[in-house]
Amino acid sequence: MPPRRPQTLESLLPPILSLLPNTYSAHQKALTTTARLLHASPPQYGLAIEILFAVAKELLKAGEAGSGSELGVRMINVMGEAGIEVNESSRANVTQLLALTPAAGPWRKKLVEAAVKWTQAHGQCPSGDPHLQQYIGEMYYKERQYFSAEQHLLASGKRDASIVLADMMFEWCGKGALDPGPFALRGILPPLLHSPPSIVPAFTFLTTFLAHLTSPSSAFHASLASSIPSQTSFSLPEIIVTASQSLNFAQLALVTIQHAPAKGVSGVQARGTDGGIAREWRDLCARYSKASPVVAQPEVQEALSQIATEVFLIPQPRSSSNNDLLQNLMGSLFGGGR
Repeated sequence: MPPRRPQTLESLLPPILSLLPNTYSAHQKALTTTARLLHASPPQYGLAIEILFAVAKELLKAGEAGSGSELGVRMINVMGEAGIEVNESSRANVTQLLALTPAAGPWRKKLVEAAVKWTQAHGQCPSGDPHLQQYIGEMYYKERQYFSAEQHLLASGKRDASIVLADMMFEWCGKGALDPGPFALRGILPPLLHSPPSIVPAFTFLTTFLAHLTSPSSAFHASLASSIPSQTSFSLPEIIVTASQSLNFAQLALVTIQHAPAKGVSGVQARGTDGGIAREWRDLCARYSKASPVVAQPEVQEALSQIATEVFLIPQPRSSSNNDLLQNLMGSLFGGGR
């Protein structure tokens, strides 16, 4: 009996695609064919992934969002089973399918969730691949889905993603027509809550956001009072004093955090005899908690308390709790007030 010819993409894919425009038959044939490949010994992961990708793409082009995205999710799951690492090629498979999946309905959300989960498990970043997170964030931003875009742009942490986030926040606050302070805090507090704080994305976001707000075309331009040197060579070159107390606080908070104790310094050493930078942080938070209802919100206070403990080595109050801190914080920051 002659040996069986090895199965290849050229031998397996055309019979599946020939079933189109009968999308149901093509979908089922793709599933059964790849199931056999995955049950082979050894499993033929690479071939199964190629088939799932190719058929998913054709189904999505044909307007079959449900069937196409289902094969896309299956492809991502197989990539996970095979231990496929996140790289330019594997990421491109995902982004091509995302680009073809319509926004309406639940399908793209399922594809996004599967993709992020895969990159969390097989990439270098616990929050998901930064490049993919930025792609997804920009995709949602183009559709003006601000909350979804914000989540992924913040998770990216890339400098370019922070710039896009600032562009979006400026648009979201009506180009300065709404108080920009809460939007500024939404952009800087999440990265500052990382351990250690992610200074670069927070700094990039705030400098870009302030550049938008201070432009002559901004509705907020009339609310600018003055500017003062920040007296530091590695942070904001100046503090722009505005009518928004929460925006003023965002600037001062970022500058203060960059003067935090170095790693390895004890709390006692950091505080010294006069309280040191920890006292400045505590005084800053106390002053603006009185001046700004936004900063005074319990969720914001809890975030500032966590920064006080983890960054400035200030002992945490016994009654404090940080369950779902970031979610509570982001939910509170559009509560009104400056």
